[in-house]
Amino acid sequence: MSEDRGYPRRARASNYRVRVVPARTGVPGRTLRLLLVALAAVAGALLLGAVPAGAQQAGLEESEPADGAELNEPPTQIVLRFDGEVGNANQVSVSCNSNPFTAISQPNRSDDNRTLTVEIVEPMPAGTCNVAWTVSEPSGEVGASDRFSFEILSSPISTTGTTVPGDTTAEAAGGEEDTAGDVEDEVLDASEVSDGATWLGRVLSTLGLAVLFGSLVLIVAAWPEGPEYILAVRFLRSVWLLTLIGTALYVVALSAAVKGESFGNGLNPSAWFDLLDAGWAGRAAVARLILVVACVWVVLRPERVIDPTTQLPAIVLPTLAVVTLGLSRTGGDLAILGVIAGIAHSLAMAIWVGGVVLLARVVLAGPGEEDLVHAVRGFNRISGPAIVVTIVSGLVQLYRLDGGSLFSESHGRVLLLKTMLVAAMLFVGLTARQVSQARLARANDLSPPTADRLRRAFGTEAAIGVVVIGFSGWLLSFTPGKVPASDEVDYAIEETIVDPEADIDLTVSLAPGRVGLNKLRVEVRQPETGLTGLTVTFLPPEGSELGSISQTVPLSGAGIAVSPDDYLPLDVAGAWTMQVSATTPAGNLPGANTSFIVVNADGSVPDSDIGSIPSAPAVTAATTTAVPAAETTVAG
Repeated sequence: MSEDRGYPRRARASNYRVRVVPARTGVPGRTLRLLLVALAAVAGALLLGAVPAGAQQAGLEESEPADGAELNEPPTQIVLRFDGEVGNANQVSVSCNSNPFTAISQPNRSDDNRTLTVEIVEPMPAGTCNVAWTVSEPSGEVGASDRFSFEILSSPISTTGTTVPGDTTAEAAGGEEDTAGDVEDEVLDASEVSDGATWLGRVLSTLGLAVLFGSLVLIVAAWPEGPEYILAVRFLRSVWLLTLIGTALYVVALSAAVKGESFGNGLNPSAWFDLLDAGWAGRAAVARLILVVACVWVVLRPERVIDPTTQLPAIVLPTLAVVTLGLSRTGGDLAILGVIAGIAHSLAMAIWVGGVVLLARVVLAGPGEEDLVHAVRGFNRISGPAIVVTIVSGLVQLYRLDGGSLFSESHGRVLLLKTMLVAAMLFVGLTARQVSQARLARANDLSPPTADRLRRAFGTEAAIGVVVIGFSGWLLSFTPGKVPASDEVDYAIEETIVDPEADIDLTVSLAPGRVGLNKLRVEVRQPETGLTGLTVTFLPPEGSELGSISQTVPLSGAGIAVSPDDYLPLDVAGAWTMQVSATTPAGNLPGANTSFIVVNADGSVPDSDIGSIPSAPAVTAATTTAVPAAETTVAG
C-alpha cells in the first residue's frame, strides 16, 4: 500500500504523513445549490402547515405547583400559565401514586385566554402526583400537550386503604377492598408516546445503527481490506459508541414516557422492564439495547465480519439490531405487510445511508491503492438494489398509513417533506455514481483529485441521509391520518352521532362499559377532512356527586382515536349522558346529546336511585346501545 494514502494500515500505525488536499474542481455545484434553495423554499411552506410540531403553539410558561415541587400539604388548585392564547377545548388529568385522581374540576380559562385553573375538590394523597395537559389552539385544532409532576409530603388522605377514583377493585363482587398498592401501574403503548428526549435518542440510535450496519455490509461485500485501516477501525468504534449512547437515551426516555413519569425515573434500569408491556415498539427498544451492547464484540475486532469462522454471528448481531427499527410502528391497516415493509425499509436504508457515510468519511478520506477503487465500485453495485427496496417499502408504508391525507394531516405533510429529501438524496447519489463510474472506469488506484471530488459528492448524499433519518424520528411523533384497522376489543357501549347539517358521522365506543376505568374509542367517518375541536364530554347520572369528564379527541378528519385500556373513569353505575361538540367545514355541532348505561363492576344491572335505568330486558355489559341518527338530539 502506498503511504500517500493519508493513513496507513495498522502494521504501519506510526508512519502518518501530512496529506495535501487538492483544489476543488467542478462538481455540478450550481445545480446542487439551486436544488437545495428550491427544496428549502418548499420545506418552509410545508412546515408552516405542520402545526403540531411547530413553535407557534402556546407553550407552558409556569405552573402552580411547579414541576418537581415538594409540597407540605395538598394543593387546592392547579394553575397553568401559557406563553400564548389557548382555545376552549382543553383537558387536564391528574394521577397520584400511579392511580387516576378525578376529584378535580374542568379547566377554567382566564379572560386573557392564557391561564387554565383546575380546582381540586378533595385533598390529594401523599406521594408523587403527575399532571398531564392538552390544550387546543384558538382556531379549535389540537395544540400542545405535556406533563409535569410534584410531590406531596403529607396529606389527611392516606395512600393505603383509600379507594382512588377510578379504581374498579374497590366494589368487586366479593366486596373486598384492594389497596392502592395492589393496582397495576398504567403503561402506555410505546408507539403512542414521544417527547424531545425520546426523539433525540431515537434519531441517534437509528443513525448509529444504520451507519454501523451499512459499513459492515460494505466491508463484507466489497472492501475486505477495511479492517486493516486504523481510520476504519476507529470510525466503527466511534459509531458504535454513538449508537450505544443514543439507544440508552432512547430506552431511558421511552420507559419514563410510557409510565407518564419524569426522565429521571427512567434512569432506573428496573423501569426498563415496563417497556415489555408497552407493545412491540417497547419490546423492540429493549431488544435493540441488548443487541447494541453485544455488537461491541464485532467493533473491537472488525475483521470478524470477513473471517469465515465468525462471519455469521458478526453480521447477524447488527442485522437483528436494525430489524428492531422496523417494529417502531406495527398498527394500522395491513399490519403484517406493514411489519415486513418496515423491516425491509430499515435494512435497505441502513445499507444505503451507512455505506455512503463510510465512503465519505473513511474510504475517500485520501488517495490510496486499488482496494479503495473496489470499495467505491462495490458500493455502487449494492446501493442500487438498496435504493429500490427503500423507495418501494417507503411507498407501501405511505399508502398503508396515510393514503390520501398527505396534505391534510401533519404526519402526511412531514412524510411528504421527507419524501422530497429522499428524492434530493437520490438525485445527488445518481450524480455521484456517474462521476465515480467515469473517473474509476479504468483506474488502478485512487488519485488525490478523484478522492476529493468523490468525497464531496458522496458527502453531500450522506448529509442529506442524516437529515432524512432525523425526519423519520420526527414522523413517529405524529399519528398517521389513514383509518387504522379496527381493534379486537369487545366494546360494550357504542353511541353513534349523525348530523347531516354539520356533515358529521362518528361513533363513540366504551369497553367494558362497567364501573371503573374504561377504554375509549372514537371513529370519525365524516367529514373526511377539516374537522376541528372534536370534544366528547361525559355527564354522570343525576344525583351523583361526580363531575363531568371532558376528552379532546386528536382527529382532524376520518380516522380512529383509541385510548389505553384503563383510561376513562366512569365511577358510578346508571344512566350517563354523552355530549359531542365539533366544528366541520359544513357547520358547527355545539353539543349532540345521547345517553348510555354503565353497569356495576361485576356486570350486574345497577339497582340504585342514581340516574334512570331503562326497562330493557337485556341490559348487560355486552349490550350495544347504538343511537340511530333520527334519535340523536342536537342542542342549541
